Amino acid sequence: MRNPMVDPAADPLCFQDVESLALGYRQGTRSPIEVAERMLARIERLNPELCAYYEIARTQVLELASVSAARHRAGTALSMLDGVPVSVKDHIDVSGMASARGYPMGAAATQDSPLVARLREAGALILGKTTMPELSVIPVTHTRAFGLTRNPVDLSRSPGGSSGGAAAATGAGLCTFAIGSDGGGSIRLPAAFVGLAGHKPTLGRVPYHPGQTDRTVAGPLARSVRDCAHAMNVIARPDGRDWMELPADRVDYVAALEGASLAGVRVAYSPDYGYQKVDPQVAAIVEVAIEAMARAGAHVRRIDRVCEDPFRIYMTQAALRLRSARRSTEDPSAITGVLDFAAAITPEDIQRMYDERNRLGADLLGVFRQYDVLVSPTSPVPAPVSADFYPEGDTLGEANRNLIGFTCPVNLVHMPALSVNCGYTREGWPVGLQMAGPKASDAGLLAWGHAFEQIV
Repeated sequence: MRNPMVDPAADPLCFQDVESLALGYRQGTRSPIEVAERMLARIERLNPELCAYYEIARTQVLELASVSAARHRAGTALSMLDGVPVSVKDHIDVSGMASARGYPMGAAATQDSPLVARLREAGALILGKTTMPELSVIPVTHTRAFGLTRNPVDLSRSPGGSSGGAAAATGAGLCTFAIGSDGGGSIRLPAAFVGLAGHKPTLGRVPYHPGQTDRTVAGPLARSVRDCAHAMNVIARPDGRDWMELPADRVDYVAALEGASLAGVRVAYSPDYGYQKVDPQVAAIVEVAIEAMARAGAHVRRIDRVCEDPFRIYMTQAALRLRSARRSTEDPSAITGVLDFAAAITPEDIQRMYDERNRLGADLLGVFRQYDVLVSPTSPVPAPVSADFYPEGDTLGEANRNLIGFTCPVNLVHMPALSVNCGYTREGWPVGLQMAGPKASDAGLLAWGHAFEQIV
């Protein structure tokens, strides 16, 4: 039995999608003020138990909601997102709010990150900042500064990490959609664990500043692929501050969903990538989803091997940014282990990482020469128990290696991927289906994900 926190019937207004809110605002049957007040009240009631947010911009949200309501009354709404409540992950800068990075809050950011600037220009209401684990290195969201973030589907389970607060907030109706970030699965795994859609864009499609890395991207988590597409229409625009950003693609991601179909789509289905250990329930649920895709007209072919297990090179690439990140001797052991690993990286390790990453890219390009999309489980297991991996967890061990085995390959080679819910275990825990594609295939992935949502 799923937790009533995720039941839209309990508070329907807080679970409305972007288009329903926009229609209500346009017709005058709803007001951004009403929605903001209801959402803030729900956050006040549920967040102490969920720990999805660590900072709320209550006064500013209500002020901006009033301005948005006036625009709607005048018929001058800025966009479909005008008056829509959203959340932003911890380390993505929001002017006037702290980017704590899982540690006790320091100084407030002095400027908006690119995607936050785009959200503000669109009239979105930024409710607050959502939690993440310290340094993003633990696959559950649990910190000494803010406590344990829980999964609203089952409070004994974690929403994962590192966009755990983003997923918890979205699943519990504490925002319409959330902005997270993904360096190895940090959008897709939380989306899978909470039963959401989560899109990791092509590297550079959504400008990311400050703190660019050769791996991490920002993207949306939402209760539907369609809401992810609405988010992408706003945040996937060049800004000029991110030297890795891509030129404007001029794509209307929502329009790309119209008439979306799986008929004729060439699907490579890999149940384990050749190295994953998949929970039997997860495997069975994904098999049912694959059968549904085939009935919808997709040309599905099973492939047993996608690539070599990239965990070691992923950890090398990810850990390089942490070589000078040790905060104190009191860091939890799970973080200390990664910092020790980072300190021991040699020039030979770095060269090996580049060589093996090139081979990984060649392997994935080989798949996409024959197929449109690579489909697999998002996570090989359901949501982990809340206490797993923290503080004693081995983030270099088998459990973490297996957890990110489906998600981390595309980060290393800058390709996009999407997680969509495809069912629930006997215990009621969500299972995610991952769709991955070549660079710049974001619109296609969202379209196929949307089509999939219509058949499950």
